[in-house]
Amino acid sequence: MSELSFFQSIPPINSISEITDLDQYYDVPADWHIVMTDVKGSTQAIEQGRYRDVNSVAAASITAMLNNVKGIDIPFVFGGDGATILIPPSIVPQAESALLATQALARDQFNLELRVGIIPVREILAVKLRIRVARLKVSNNFQQAIFMGGGLTYAEKLFKATPEKYAPTPSDTPPQADFHGFECRWQEIPSTYDENLTLMVMALVTGTVQTNDVYAAVLAQIDQIYGNPSKRHPIAVKNLHMALNPNKLKTEAKVRSQDTSWKTLRKMLKGSFMAWFAMRFNVGRWGGYKQILVESTDHEKFDDTLRMVISGTVSQREQLRAYLEDQRLAGRLVYGMHTSSHALMTCVVFDYFGRQVHFVDGARGGYTLAAREMKMQLGNIEK
Repeated sequence: MSELSFFQSIPPINSISEITDLDQYYDVPADWHIVMTDVKGSTQAIEQGRYRDVNSVAAASITAMLNNVKGIDIPFVFGGDGATILIPPSIVPQAESALLATQALARDQFNLELRVGIIPVREILAVKLRIRVARLKVSNNFQQAIFMGGGLTYAEKLFKATPEKYAPTPSDTPPQADFHGFECRWQEIPSTYDENLTLMVMALVTGTVQTNDVYAAVLAQIDQIYGNPSKRHPIAVKNLHMALNPNKLKTEAKVRSQDTSWKTLRKMLKGSFMAWFAMRFNVGRWGGYKQILVESTDHEKFDDTLRMVISGTVSQREQLRAYLEDQRLAGRLVYGMHTSSHALMTCVVFDYFGRQVHFVDGARGGYTLAAREMKMQLGNIEK
């Protein structure tokens, strides 16, 4: 097995409910590295209404990494205001340049500070933690990485405590990143029901088996309250509408070309109208594109923390909160919730009828604000 084929050679699981099956996980190679990105001050930016900017910078960092290994799957997780990507040693030099370029993009185009770092996996293994990865088949076009072992949680603590230690070394040559594939052309998507719930759950009990028991029980409760993943999916074909206002295309233009001139926006708008027409009148295969998109979203994932965006009712959310609160008081877990009427979607599309992923977050704060509640619960325990 070559280093680049490690992740894509893992046999996939077919349901989020299988994440507690330990036999589905494989140890990330010891010579690999963990790329981490994080928008500093993301909560304040979101409170200023800049949640799309925050999401876009996080997604841009993933796009840059994927373009370093064109056509090869590497494991990653989108976190709303940051990202985690696992990379082989052979692309570390390119990754350093791409991270510095993404950092400059965040500063120059969005006036946001993006912290970036590369942490050796060996450093995690040295403290007797593991980074194990499974592969969830979301669709034929997207395979979601699922992580367990506690290693990524520890890596995040290292990164946020001493970001300068893991920051790429600036080079005399201008850093380069390829943001091809990044797209942001959909309006905010209304919930199919009352609301979209952005949920984060972290087990507190020690021991792999006990931890998995907590997550298995939480997933069973979600199934019971909300129904299966297709029923609770936050994105529905009928609710997908393209953004055909030139001002709505500026975010993508800032990332892909760092050019928001009228000439660039007009070219993008023309492409959007052509895509809208093809989907509306079923030209070629475009009549089925929205379904392809829905099937390639990252709305349910796990990276030592369960992360989900769920469409449901207020009553369902209250039932779930009551259950999670009981579990929290029993010392088994901490959790965070954020509700919104819409979902936000940021896309990386390398092939409209092939390789693609659509990052889903709750509008107006989603994962960032859910994480704030979960961190408050953790802080209360540590006092």
